[in-house]
Amino acid sequence: MILDQPVLDTLTLTQGAARCVMLPQAGGSIGAWSVAGQDMLRAAGESAVAARDPYATAGFPLVPYSNRIAEGLFEWDGKPIKLTRNFPPEPHAIHGVGFERPWQVAMRSNAAAELTYQHRPDAAWPFAFEARQRVTLDGDSLLLELSAVNLEPQSVPLAFGHHPYFPRVGARLTFEARCVWLVGDDGLPNVKVRPSGQYDFSQGLAAEHAEIDHCFTGWNGTARIDWADKARALEISASPELNNAVVYIRREQESFCFEPVPHINNALNRRDRDAAMPVLAAGASFTASVRFQAVKR
Repeated sequence: MILDQPVLDTLTLTQGAARCVMLPQAGGSIGAWSVAGQDMLRAAGESAVAARDPYATAGFPLVPYSNRIAEGLFEWDGKPIKLTRNFPPEPHAIHGVGFERPWQVAMRSNAAAELTYQHRPDAAWPFAFEARQRVTLDGDSLLLELSAVNLEPQSVPLAFGHHPYFPRVGARLTFEARCVWLVGDDGLPNVKVRPSGQYDFSQGLAAEHAEIDHCFTGWNGTARIDWADKARALEISASPELNNAVVYIRREQESFCFEPVPHINNALNRRDRDAAMPVLAAGASFTASVRFQAVKR
């Protein structure tokens, strides 16, 4: 059904043994997703929900761009553009604007909901767009269908990815990618290499022992997370538009990130053809999807 109320604090979806909590006010974030009582994503605590803090949720949308834009500066159509820096003390702009703004609930049923966000040009992003995310419980899977429409009269950069958090204790992450971008002291990519050693997840690496904040290109669109003491593992599959993945693991944190994204970090300030920032014509749409599947071990 279509909802008259434009904004809700929480919205709960259920199907069988699966439960998903959405947080429209907290940047259209996911608050939790569990299957048969097992948290498949990190669950947001009550304080995080009350504070509407997307960084403390189970995952949030990355729109209109992913990760960092160096010092919040880039050039478009021959004009310099300066963005609000939104991740102090870092000097960079990060993760777009969708995760910082409330989303409207356009549709909901017991097992699905559609959230929308319409952006008007401001200091955080100078181009108008409309974003939609449809979240569906499908058996033991959680499906995210993402889309963004360029509302400008000219071509502009516009993309849509996702930033999920996973429990780190006992986790083993497995995926394949052609290359990884190593970062400098500024947290920005500067050298592209083939994954090896601590960056080679093709045979699986324990998240508890990793220390990484890098973007992988040429990701084949599938990944798996196994937890040593959990009944279910997690399989991740993404559509071809999301052929990059950001991996963020810090040993002092209880969760880690594996983020399906459409371009490399700081893409707007690079001229790399590989994993460049998508550019959409007036009225065109960027669409992508991510499926999280809980599987019995």
